[in-house]
Amino acid sequence: MTLLTDATPLVKEPHPLPLVPRPWFLPSLFAAFNVVLLVFFSGLFFAFPCRWLAQNGEWAFPVITASLFVLTFFSLVSLNFSDPGILHQGSAEQGPLTVHVVWVNHGAFRLQWCPKCCFHRPPRTYHCPWCNICVEDFDHHCKWVNNCIGHRNFRFFMLLVLSLCLYSGAMLFTCLIFLVRTTHLPFSTDKAICRHLQGYNPFDQGCASNWYLTICAPLGPKYMAEAVQLQRVVGPDWTSMPNLHPPMSPSALNPPAPTSGSLQSREGSPGAW
Repeated sequence: MTLLTDATPLVKEPHPLPLVPRPWFLPSLFAAFNVVLLVFFSGLFFAFPCRWLAQNGEWAFPVITASLFVLTFFSLVSLNFSDPGILHQGSAEQGPLTVHVVWVNHGAFRLQWCPKCCFHRPPRTYHCPWCNICVEDFDHHCKWVNNCIGHRNFRFFMLLVLSLCLYSGAMLFTCLIFLVRTTHLPFSTDKAICRHLQGYNPFDQGCASNWYLTICAPLGPKYMAEAVQLQRVVGPDWTSMPNLHPPMSPSALNPPAPTSGSLQSREGSPGAW
């Protein structure tokens, strides 16, 4: 029989559940998706507006935008795999109670203890909760590239921001020039629409009716099945004749009246006429 004492708790306190780390590949997939998105839209841009401008002698726009694309792509990939300034982890032998003070420009700074990395952090160093590392001169964690921005890759980050802004502006300006060059009306989007959709369309029954006829309306009988049924109604004596002559032009169907003579005066078969 177990006796309860003051040292024996009546109810056990629940232990906090361990934090489940998120999968490491999800942020990596997001960063890879950004690279693919940049390449995909750039491919459409170079395949249509830039190609048309290059074929018509406007080589300045493709050359400038291609240079900015290479710079943007290089800075983005370099920032993905760059070292932000990771500080190596220490040991618990130093202890958090030890006080470390450094002097910077006649100012005293006390080094803070990092319990996760087990060392005293230098000034302007921060522990990133997403990467679980201490980064020197930590600025922020960029989720677009899945990397921290710190002392060793801050230049790549500024290069990416600058090149991306210039590349986006050059793409917008090139697309506007393409629309102006390919239409009589400035800043018109007529060329972005197919030519056969311009003007009157006899099959257009309105936006709502078009969607209803496309998705919800009954399909009805097949056209070829109805044509076969009509052929059977004619009777068993009907036979199809092959088209022995090529299609004739409208002028051949209505020949001009003969100026002299008549059809009865011509000799030979009609095929010899």
